[in-house]
Amino acid sequence: MTDHLPHSPADALRTAADYLRRHGWHPGPGLYDPHHGCTHGGCRVVRSGMYPASVYGAIRAALLGRPRWFAITDPTTAEMYTAAVDHLTRHLRTRTVVDLHAAILPWERAAGRTRQQVMTVLLSAAGTAPATPAPVARLAPVIPLDARRPSSRPRRIA
Repeated sequence: MTDHLPHSPADALRTAADYLRRHGWHPGPGLYDPHHGCTHGGCRVVRSGMYPASVYGAIRAALLGRPRWFAITDPTTAEMYTAAVDHLTRHLRTRTVVDLHAAILPWERAAGRTRQQVMTVLLSAAGTAPATPAPVARLAPVIPLDARRPSSRPRRIA
């Protein structure tokens, strides 16, 4: 989909807007429009695997290459996804939707919403997002547990 993977929340949001411009927008439910009615091999969407996506699906496509549901197993990619979604949520809260915990879904699914409006908000949020690379995610250290540690209380067998 892109020549490079995004390295900052701003880049991820810009790439998501570009995905929607090229492949279409799907307001949900779900991450993408599966095109179940398009069963023939000549369907461009089914053939390419690039489906019209929701906002969440477009951000996933920006980071993973596809909007479909794949587990995000790389900690750095997971951090980038979280940072982009969090920034977009804060952007929506301060500019359009007040007092909503998860502002993206109700905003995206509002009656009359258009792909152009969604792309405009993604680009606007990208303009205020951090342009610096996301910090490298680190997993918590593993604390070894001594399985042979004696119990301070004897176990009672009934």
